[in-house]
Amino acid sequence: MSDKYNARSLIHTEQGKKWLLQFNRQDQEAAAHLANSLTLVSQSEFRRNLQNKIIKVSEGIDGKVALFSVREIKKNNCREVIPFYHQVKVSEDGQTVNSVEDSADLGSEAIVAQLIRQMSKANPSKYLNHPSLEALRSSRCNYIIFVDDFIGSGRRVRDFLTSFWLVPSVVSWLSTKHINFKVIAYSGTETGISWVNEHKSNPEVLIHMEAPTINSMFWPSYKKDEVIELCRKYGRIANKNKKNMWLGFKQSMATLVFEHGCPNNTPLILWEPTKGNNQWIGLFPNRAITANTMSVFPPEVVQGDPIKILQNIGQKTLAKSGAMTRRGEFGQTVLIVLALIAKSKRKRASLCFATGLSVDNFERVIERCIKWQYLTPQRRITQKGLRELAAARKLKPKESKSLDIGSFSYYPSQLREAAYD
Repeated sequence: MSDKYNARSLIHTEQGKKWLLQFNRQDQEAAAHLANSLTLVSQSEFRRNLQNKIIKVSEGIDGKVALFSVREIKKNNCREVIPFYHQVKVSEDGQTVNSVEDSADLGSEAIVAQLIRQMSKANPSKYLNHPSLEALRSSRCNYIIFVDDFIGSGRRVRDFLTSFWLVPSVVSWLSTKHINFKVIAYSGTETGISWVNEHKSNPEVLIHMEAPTINSMFWPSYKKDEVIELCRKYGRIANKNKKNMWLGFKQSMATLVFEHGCPNNTPLILWEPTKGNNQWIGLFPNRAITANTMSVFPPEVVQGDPIKILQNIGQKTLAKSGAMTRRGEFGQTVLIVLALIAKSKRKRASLCFATGLSVDNFERVIERCIKWQYLTPQRRITQKGLRELAAARKLKPKESKSLDIGSFSYYPSQLREAAYD
């Protein structure tokens, strides 16, 4: 993919240049490193994969599925959530409710609502578009799927779930297992997903890709400390009154940015707007994506450099070996996963970031590795896995036509009879 379409081009845009010039010369390298490491998600990438996730999940469900776009929920004067069907307008035919607030500053919920509307129009026998309580009752659907773009802290999704939990009919259906909740998002943080999972409605949370964070980056520890200190130092300059946001909401330090908006879980120096006497220029001011920064968002998420990642975790011999160019893309992915797990890097978020894989594709790779006995079911490397890495390190680089991108024709050196299925 052209270098024009990735995060490394951000600092070369007009907005990026203005943002970078605010840092002292000795801090500009760390600032550029942060910008270069962002994961940019284009509109087409977001819509395509979120829709595919909904379809895949729905295929395993008999009957109709109700879809709702997650949004901010109204609360009373005591800051208590108001039941969902007490705060929405029912359509004239009594079948649907408004998918977004009329006067709200519409964000991701409008994009998700449009996606839901299109899916229900294309397949009305399967999907219910923001159904009313009566439509839910008459349709006898077994699942409600709540759809969001990003689960950061998890607060917004939990409030939305609570608004349904406060509807007596819905609680009754949940208690008798006549209906179940699922939450689908493009991405989410580990802590946010965990908190949503703990909601009393017992939802199943599913995401397309893990949310990359500064902590999940395969940087040397000094580089992480450098970037975190940068976020604090210039966060104070950008807005000293928002100390709790210098590293992002709930200190998330997320590095995922959508073309439709920058989540507030990312460091404040990326999005703090210019207002009042505060002259800070955000890379994504007020969390909006300007025309010139929008131009660098790639059609698909760009994978990190696997060679550099291996070098950063101390797998330099493997990084230089011929195995990284002679085993095809799937074989390379297997080696990266084994190498990381051998270094005790077992978190799914870190492994997904390193390989550039979606959650579903990553799980398929893990299944292969377990089947080949390279990994245990607990994702610990076996002696066989260590021998595979040792064999890979011995392969010397040589000119050889590599397998086409996307090829799954990888055969372990110790298990030639195995095939990918």
